[in-house]
Amino acid sequence: MTTPLHVTSLGLVCPVGLTPASAAAAMRAGVSRFTELPHADQTGEAILGAVVPGLSPDLRGRRRLVELLAQAFQYSLASLPRDLSATDLPIILCVREPALPANQIDGVLAEASARLAVPLRCTDAVCLPAGPVGVFEAFIHARALVRETTQACLVAAVDSLVDARTLSWLDRKRRLKTALQSDGLIPGEAAGVALVSDRALTGSALVVRGLGFAVETATALNHEPLLGKGMTAAVRGALDEAGVAMHEVDFRLSDVAGESYAFEELVLAQARVARQTRSSQPLWHPADMVGDCGAASGLVQLSWVEQAFARGYAPGPISLLHASAAAGGRAAAVVGGMKRG
Repeated sequence: MTTPLHVTSLGLVCPVGLTPASAAAAMRAGVSRFTELPHADQTGEAILGAVVPGLSPDLRGRRRLVELLAQAFQYSLASLPRDLSATDLPIILCVREPALPANQIDGVLAEASARLAVPLRCTDAVCLPAGPVGVFEAFIHARALVRETTQACLVAAVDSLVDARTLSWLDRKRRLKTALQSDGLIPGEAAGVALVSDRALTGSALVVRGLGFAVETATALNHEPLLGKGMTAAVRGALDEAGVAMHEVDFRLSDVAGESYAFEELVLAQARVARQTRSSQPLWHPADMVGDCGAASGLVQLSWVEQAFARGYAPGPISLLHASAAAGGRAAAVVGGMKRG
């Protein structure tokens, strides 16, 4: 039997909010923050993107990741339960996958920690370079930690797709939304921190009921025919572990950021897994408001779900989260709110 996980979104900085509550409220209201970036595509037109408010455009690359992480942790430390200390909590850091051009991330956690009043436990931190699926993989590591060595741990994620190298790569791969390429994504950025434990340590904790993983060979980077087998396997694995059927899921979230490829994959996975129909199963797309936040997308989804349950506007008690990495990694998670009373 798998160890039950309880997850609380402690901190989130993204283009539409600097806390989980403010970000979720903006996403619920459909507030977006897209603007022209100081970068141009191959045709010379300004690229549209979403940036975290208050960050200077001169803050680039590694320094930008450090600042994003520091801001996310600053809010998180103030939200920790009183009986927990950040210096005692192991950290799992999720960053982008090797398939994308990346900044040097060695030491970014230590640099972010140096900016905080309370130092973080950086010496034994685990780094997962898995992109959007990394947060879900981090929960597997967290299960082992809370079962064997510690009461709780922190899962952090950071990414920024608004840097010049990433934008150029996306443009060359025809994945960037431009005036000539409507089927593309809008780059964004975010950083988040979540508290993961074997029992609820806060009143708003989510329960991770099931996780599923797979690899898709037909990706946006090749020309293989898309059948959705990877996402189907990941969703089926999460549902099986949670002991629920697809029609019992009340609402879904995904990291789809504008590419038709990703929308088709979700539809194929749902069609392959569903055995019964239901009248309504909303699909929420955070990227519609914050852009593609890469490795931080999983925590953006979790923050919105947590707030939806805590504030009573979730369509039902069971949600299904999806994640897909450029190189083919696929992940899904069945998440619910705590039972009251």
